[in-house]
Amino acid sequence: MRHLRSTPLRLTVVVILVFAGFLGTGLGTAYLLMHRTLSVEIDSRATQLIAELRAIPDADERLERASQIAASADPRTLLVRLSLNGVVVGNLPRTDLRDGVVRGHDVAPGKALSPSYLVRSADLSPGHITVLIGRENLEELNEIFLAILACSVLPALLLTSAIGLVAVRRTGARVGAIQTTLQALTQGDLSARTGAPHPDTDLGDISRDLDRMAEAQEAATQALRQIGSDIAHDLKTPIQRVSVRLERLADTDLPPAARAQLEGAQAETAQIIATFQSLLQITQLEGGQGRDSFGPIDLVALLQDMAEIYEPAVDEHGGTLSCDVHEAQPITGDRHLLSRLIANLVENALRHAPGSPIRLSLSGRVLSISDTGPGIPEARRHDVLRRLVRLDASRSTPGSGLGLAMVKAIADLHGAQLSLGNAGPGLIVAVAFPDPQITKS
Repeated sequence: MRHLRSTPLRLTVVVILVFAGFLGTGLGTAYLLMHRTLSVEIDSRATQLIAELRAIPDADERLERASQIAASADPRTLLVRLSLNGVVVGNLPRTDLRDGVVRGHDVAPGKALSPSYLVRSADLSPGHITVLIGRENLEELNEIFLAILACSVLPALLLTSAIGLVAVRRTGARVGAIQTTLQALTQGDLSARTGAPHPDTDLGDISRDLDRMAEAQEAATQALRQIGSDIAHDLKTPIQRVSVRLERLADTDLPPAARAQLEGAQAETAQIIATFQSLLQITQLEGGQGRDSFGPIDLVALLQDMAEIYEPAVDEHGGTLSCDVHEAQPITGDRHLLSRLIANLVENALRHAPGSPIRLSLSGRVLSISDTGPGIPEARRHDVLRRLVRLDASRSTPGSGLGLAMVKAIADLHGAQLSLGNAGPGLIVAVAFPDPQITKS
């Protein structure tokens, strides 16, 4: 169905139809004119023969002339029968033929006659004449035009169609590459390109400009990420120094009110340090750091370990934590990073859906975590995967808006597909890991 929406295909079909229409119109007009000319000629011959015999007044002479005409005529081109005063002459055996067109085998079965005849009969007063003029020329005309259709028109249409389909495939491949690149860029894959070579066509210019735009966007995004990483790195050290000074201050004697303020400052400082550490780690993951440590992972054991770790916290919040495994398949990755991925998703469910059942599930290579909380509106699901993005409804809860961004960075590093959906009610996050064999190849 997608190919039917292809503009190149539609244009090719239109060109072929126009070509076939003009060709068919020309051949059809020529055929009709030639057919009409031959038909008029055949009818004129019959009319002239009848008029010639009618012009002979003497009965015996009329019989003699009709006999001469029948004797000298080729049965394939002329058959005649004259009945006069009880005498019948001619080379036509049948007498029950009506005016019109008759097939040759209906006139004299078994004889080599014309495929068809034009029948004309007339009352000569006295006498009655029936004339059959062979229509072999019309049959030959039909055969000639059928031969033209089979040997020139159809091959021309087939050749035109083949050339059009080749052009459609080439153009469709370029359009498909552009569409795929645009979709990948829309989904955040800034490394997507249409690929060289770019043909010297309008589509080639578009794909070349698209690649240039993608390169510029990727460079700008990388520069922005580097700036964020540099800022986080540069601010991390002085904030850690502030944290150390606060710890030293906590070891001194302070009034209760001052100590409460100090503890609040320490908590805020710890949150700032954790945010900077997360930003730095996300930047490192987006740069590919950590892929060298990949190895075979027992995802079943990892999932069960994480469920055992978080089960007390879930119980404390009044919820339940279940773990289901169905036909698990092997994957490769970093166990520490995958533990962080699962932990972020479970903590996200605990933070935004406290007291709701949390379900960990593994089917094949697809890991999913769901809850029955408020969920995320479909229009915002792509936004929450970016750094420091928080929904209005979640601003009253602790967090920095980096949890799901970290999950996406870890999933991307592992080549996994991350998707957010509706658990009806609640949120379900699915991570589909690739086949290790395909990844190696």
